[in-house]
Amino acid sequence: MKEKKTPRVFVVDDERSVQLSLKMILKGKYEVFTFDRPEKALLELSLEPDLIFTDIRMFSMNGIEFLEKVKRKKPDVEVIVITAYPDFSSSIKALRLGAFDYIVKPFGKEQVLNAAEKALQKRDFFIENTKMIQDLQKAVELNYEATTKALVLAVDAKDSYTAEHSRRTSELLVKVGRRIGIQEEKLITYKRTAELHDIGKIGIEESILRKKEPLSPSEFERMKQHPTIGYQILRPTTFLKEGLSIVLYHHERFDGRGYPEGLKAKKIPLPARLFAIIDAYDAMTTERCYRKKLSPLDAIDEIIKAKGKQFDPEIVDLVVPHLLKFEKNGSLYNL
Repeated sequence: MKEKKTPRVFVVDDERSVQLSLKMILKGKYEVFTFDRPEKALLELSLEPDLIFTDIRMFSMNGIEFLEKVKRKKPDVEVIVITAYPDFSSSIKALRLGAFDYIVKPFGKEQVLNAAEKALQKRDFFIENTKMIQDLQKAVELNYEATTKALVLAVDAKDSYTAEHSRRTSELLVKVGRRIGIQEEKLITYKRTAELHDIGKIGIEESILRKKEPLSPSEFERMKQHPTIGYQILRPTTFLKEGLSIVLYHHERFDGRGYPEGLKAKKIPLPARLFAIIDAYDAMTTERCYRKKLSPLDAIDEIIKAKGKQFDPEIVDLVVPHLLKFEKNGSLYNL
């Protein structure tokens, strides 16, 4: 059995006292290297650190810039930002750029050790996830039908809402798509990808998927990775190519404030702009553990209010009459 190596930690801070303090706290569990300048740490990334603690304010290079450079070179390395100046905007920026967490000086021993342990747990999960995605890509290539069915069941086991939501949205997409004139051949592809649009949740921790309370900023950043994970899994499937934008971009917004890429307006592919409306409609009209469902009319009203913000106004104008018909008839199959 392969022996597990001692995690390697970099401490980057231009204050010698902080370097020594963190080293004293960490050295019992980790192999610790200290640096007084970010540039020196960047030159030593070949040592393959598992975790980096970095000050956010340093003379030669600030912690945000250092974080960006680390993530470009070693995206799987976890980074914890240290600051003596609690600044919510800087902390959120660091989290968005990939930092795991931030701690404020003066810090305590348990605070540092807990942060390090949680960050390394996330790194282990990331490494396992990467291997899982590679294995799933191969499985999808070899046997699409069996693999995707297994994936849907696996996601359903983690979050029972997802599978039914995916079935409903894929069916509604086809019904509405026919009404607005999308070719049948394209709709078959769109339906298949819509059925799998949340498949990336297979790579998100169950504790996040099932959480009843609002997600923390770091948990939300983690959740925002599911479209990319899903796209990576399905990318080898060439016959789904035309519909894969649904998987990758269904959380983009018309005003450019969505994710994962912050695409704006017509830069968001048409299938994703259409599906975003269908996805939101089903989500709003379904009961969840953290909120009550809306009536179909109220959900349609919310979609209309979000024209030009969350949704493409032209597509909203095309789709809403058919959603109203669905609401009036009370059955998807009467569309």
